Amino acid sequence: MNTNPASPLPAATVRSNRIPHLLQVFLLLAAVFAPVIAAHADDFTPPTKEELQMTSLPGYPGVPAVVLYREEITKDDLHEVLHYDRIKILTEEGKKYANVELGYVSTSGSYDDPGDDKSLSQIEGRTIHADGTIVPFTGKPYLKVMAKEERDGIQGKYEAKIFTLPDVQVGSIIEYRYATRINDDVVEEPYWIIQGDLYVKSAHFMWYPTIRDVEDPHFGPITSITWFPILPAGAKIDHKTLPPSGFENRSQQIYELNIKDVPPIVDEEYMPPMASYSYRVLFNFSPFQSAADYWKSEGKDWSKRANSFANPNSDLRSQTETITAGATTDDQKLRKIYAAVMALENTDFTREHEAVEDKENGLGKLKDADDVLKHKRGNSTQLTELFVGMARAAGMKADLMRVPDRSQHIFTQYWLSFEQFDDLIAIVGVDGKEQYFDPGSRYCPYAHLAWEHTFVQGLRQTGNDTAFAQTLGDGYAGNRIARVANLTMDDHGQLTGRIDMTYVGQPALHWRQVALRGDQESLKHSLRSSLENLLPKSIEVKDVTIDGLDDYEQPLKVGYTVSGTLGTRVGKRLIMPADLFLSDAQATFPHEKRELAVYFHYPEAVQDALRINFPSGFSIEAVPSNAQFNLPQFAAYNMSVAAAPTNFTTRRVFALGEILILPAEYPKLRTFYSQFEANDQQSVVLKASAALSSTASPAGN
Repeated sequence: MNTNPASPLPAATVRSNRIPHLLQVFLLLAAVFAPVIAAHADDFTPPTKEELQMTSLPGYPGVPAVVLYREEITKDDLHEVLHYDRIKILTEEGKKYANVELGYVSTSGSYDDPGDDKSLSQIEGRTIHADGTIVPFTGKPYLKVMAKEERDGIQGKYEAKIFTLPDVQVGSIIEYRYATRINDDVVEEPYWIIQGDLYVKSAHFMWYPTIRDVEDPHFGPITSITWFPILPAGAKIDHKTLPPSGFENRSQQIYELNIKDVPPIVDEEYMPPMASYSYRVLFNFSPFQSAADYWKSEGKDWSKRANSFANPNSDLRSQTETITAGATTDDQKLRKIYAAVMALENTDFTREHEAVEDKENGLGKLKDADDVLKHKRGNSTQLTELFVGMARAAGMKADLMRVPDRSQHIFTQYWLSFEQFDDLIAIVGVDGKEQYFDPGSRYCPYAHLAWEHTFVQGLRQTGNDTAFAQTLGDGYAGNRIARVANLTMDDHGQLTGRIDMTYVGQPALHWRQVALRGDQESLKHSLRSSLENLLPKSIEVKDVTIDGLDDYEQPLKVGYTVSGTLGTRVGKRLIMPADLFLSDAQATFPHEKRELAVYFHYPEAVQDALRINFPSGFSIEAVPSNAQFNLPQFAAYNMSVAAAPTNFTTRRVFALGEILILPAEYPKLRTFYSQFEANDQQSVVLKASAALSSTASPAGN
């Protein structure tokens, strides 16, 4: 079954019911595949004269390197994938590609899944200089554990083998190959990543799959292979069947792709998640005959397991009654439940706890939602399941919903993989109306979602079944930043004063979650740096105060004291920026054309209020005219500057109402941004009296 483009998450594994250690089987398999293995063991492909003399890539001036050839061959019967890359280095920057990091994920499973323990082997490489000199790689890669993660009871560890190819110069060709291997009782469908940050002149992908005697751990024998291509025009997968051969006298399926001249992923502002847009092919084993069967069966299986964890036992019902005591409406009860769950430790933002710690504290394993409450901690998924369990215990209809993280990718029904879902949210009927909640996103306000989970399609529980559903998000009024500056200038042009920032909605959630990953000083440093990036370099940011950091239902307020100089002295005149926060801003969309949609994180509003008080020796000579620009149905902007005898006040409002602007709409968006960003650079002109100008020091930039 050939379907449409989808997200490139790791494919699910399926288990073979064959006995993996029969010597006879392996001897025969080795004989069958001996020609393939021997071919891999040959010397590297000699470079051509054109490759050695290549100094640039026509049509792509200044690119650091180009992939001359890439190959990936997946052989299920040997449980391995063979990889090969040959890269031409064109600039000094391109030499970074000699530092190779080969990442992979190894897991230890749960339920009926023993895990996919993976390894890398047969790592070989060499460097070829432009004159043909060959320098072989003789070092030893080192292993580095990059991250650990648990999802749905499966422990995962991201590891990498890292090495550097020798003596790489501009003009060199580097090439390396290696094999990825998985457990003998596992077969895993590949996903072919076609497009990356380098131009690919030629690539070859091949898969020798096996579905005989292979079973899904929950749904039985594998009966089909589906694939989901995102490919340029003219590229297609060649699917063929070889005649029966070998000791089993069975035919062999082959999937093959040969492709040339693949451009690099474009680097544009506000790009959509490229995991859902760049060229790739995603395969999937399936025990089902249709996509509808897949989602119905897999959804029901997930829902059953989630309910087993979330449904309240007597202890959880008792705890819920205590927590909701005094509340009379569903909303009142649920607010108390939400606050209780949000007060627990979210280990996705802190750290994992070892089993020995729980044992010392008289606690067992986390088996259900009640255990999460007893342990006073859980990961994001477990806390969401606890919230739903407590809502059910309080007599409300509550469902779970699996959603993607749209900062990474977008869900599509046509890619038959639950790995598209990253997170879990809750849907609760509150006083007759369904509301969406995100208790797994630490500090997310009641009845709101983190932006990564807004405006996405996911899979939700509906009674004993599941169904696709769409989440919504707040408009620009719900995601606001207010920037207020009140500064005073003395006769010498020195400014002192205060800047206050107020964050509401997603901007507040961002900073609160930043705080979870560091201490108070690191948070203050990050906040100070964010303001310094807005202000002219002549303004120094000093003290930082934070109010409401833990009160996720209220705005987050941050105050700063600042000092310095502002503006440029020209004779008797001092030319100052009309808006302090935008004086050094660069054009948001400098490119005239756009290949991909513009993708903002969320609708938002930014409100600026700036007042600069000046001494009586100055007077205002000129201020910008009021300006207003609109992009109908998308965004709006206005700015005004009011003059007074001893100060001027700037007020600016920018509101963005949409998150996705298609390429056809880009010219209008770019024109709109160009208009208001040009207006942001307007100046206020102050004139000094003769007496003051003869004594005042010049202002700086």
